[in-house]
Amino acid sequence: QDAAIRGTNDDATTARLSSASLGYFTDPFAAYFVRGRPSSTSVSLRKPPIINRGSFARFDALHSIVSQFVRSSEAPDLDRQIVVLGAGFDSRFFMLKSESIQPRRFIEIDFPEITSKKAQVIKKNKAMADLLGDHVLAVGGSEIHGNEYSLISGDLRQWHSEIVPKLLAVGFDANIPTLFLTECVLVYMPPEAIKTVIDWCAQYPISSIMLNYEQVNPDDSFGRMMLENLKLRNVFLPGLISCPTLESHKARYADAGFNGATHAITMWEYYEYYVTPEEHARLGKLEIFDEVEEWKLMAEHYCITWA
Repeated sequence: QDAAIRGTNDDATTARLSSASLGYFTDPFAAYFVRGRPSSTSVSLRKPPIINRGSFARFDALHSIVSQFVRSSEAPDLDRQIVVLGAGFDSRFFMLKSESIQPRRFIEIDFPEITSKKAQVIKKNKAMADLLGDHVLAVGGSEIHGNEYSLISGDLRQWHSEIVPKLLAVGFDANIPTLFLTECVLVYMPPEAIKTVIDWCAQYPISSIMLNYEQVNPDDSFGRMMLENLKLRNVFLPGLISCPTLESHKARYADAGFNGATHAITMWEYYEYYVTPEEHARLGKLEIFDEVEEWKLMAEHYCITWA
């Protein structure tokens, strides 16, 4: 099952490149993580319009909140820290640094099978390698340890025994505001492992935000079909079954000790109410889009939550 979960990283990576190549958003680094770097017109790369729009909503929501977090203080940007759990081939660090809005420290975590490939891609491509700052390759080339950026390997289900020691070893600072980011990660974990991670993120740093993107609403006909389709690929979502609604997401944060406001909205709500009319108009010109009802249905089964 872990191999099947890791395979979803390839799906997300090609979807991101498809959307970026068509102009939905800008990610100059996405192509480096797709084997062969096919052109935007490649049949093997280009995704259906509904997938491209979903990738846009996901990117826009998360990038907006992450950027606001880094810029959220009158103090210099150097007093912020971001930790990405299950980072996959995400290129967010390189995008932030190229936009000169990087935090003081950026740490990514994933399975060693993912981090070893990611480290190789980063080192091989000058556009990314030049943005790393001081760093060394570690653990047989499967990790990158640096002053600004670190890529570490491990199993999030082994949080206290495996992940926390590695976080501390690469300079995780519990005394500065920290944003923990997860994208379609917690849903693959058993409920007790999710609780361990969220409790630690809420209570260990002096100040923290948790930002999560994942599936929601599995109990209607579309949700059941979504689960069945994933099951055919040997992908199961125990975390979704244990936290199926927006209200349960907010309750999970509150129970963990996040004492500020908790937020949870579907991606349909985000797209309708947070994306500007001007941006809606721009997106409408990128591709012929006839799947409005299907898009609404799909977007109602993904959510963004933060606390």
